[in-house]
Amino acid sequence: MKAALLITARLKSTRLPMKVVKPILGRPMICHMLDRLKLAQRPEEIIICTSYLAQDDELEKIAAQASVRCFRGHPDDVLLRLTNAAEQFGVDTVVSCTADNPFVDPMYIDRLVDFHSGHGYDYSKTEGLPLGTFSYVLAYSAMVRACGMKASTDTEVWGGYFTDTERFSWGVMHTIDSDVRWPELRLTVDTPEDFELVTQIFAALYEPGRVFPLSAIVDLCRRRPDLVAINASVQQKNGRPIKLKREGPKSG
Repeated sequence: MKAALLITARLKSTRLPMKVVKPILGRPMICHMLDRLKLAQRPEEIIICTSYLAQDDELEKIAAQASVRCFRGHPDDVLLRLTNAAEQFGVDTVVSCTADNPFVDPMYIDRLVDFHSGHGYDYSKTEGLPLGTFSYVLAYSAMVRACGMKASTDTEVWGGYFTDTERFSWGVMHTIDSDVRWPELRLTVDTPEDFELVTQIFAALYEPGRVFPLSAIVDLCRRRPDLVAINASVQQKNGRPIKLKREGPKSG
């Protein structure tokens, strides 16, 4: 079994343009994310999955500078892009996260991969961690099946294909560690307020050459309600509902 970490990344964002390459302490946000993800032990490699559009050329350059792989695929069909990347690089188990989540935790990546493989699921996710700190794990074979079922090329949000169709086995790894359990805490980056919070966290915790743990982030936010208030009013966008192909008439 080959596991790899696939990062969905584009530079087309509307609420916060170019967010994944906006600088924090002099480095693009996605580079700080890569520092963190490289600590995960279960994935054998990291692949930035972006589009083939010229506007995303900078992400391919960043991948080369960071010594990680890059795949360029469909601009809008994220599920297809991830599936094609897994096929090209011979990946059996996909760990999926997005570049607007700079605090995805490597320890919980490893735990989720073990949970996923231990149960033999098609799709696994985590509940209990702050928004923007968790990943998803998928079997490549299940991704191929999901791509064959879908009737849309807009799959920015694709989890429902695995959880809402009754065609896949899936499970939830619940977080019980009290030092990081805070599902209401928003640590994803979609707006200027989100980016300001992340910047303030780096200003408080960052030391060159060291990746501060998720427990330190949560502890800081618990001690500093003024930080949590920065993006408290931001509403998470809802993804478009999944669309399935119609099944043909059954014979017999």
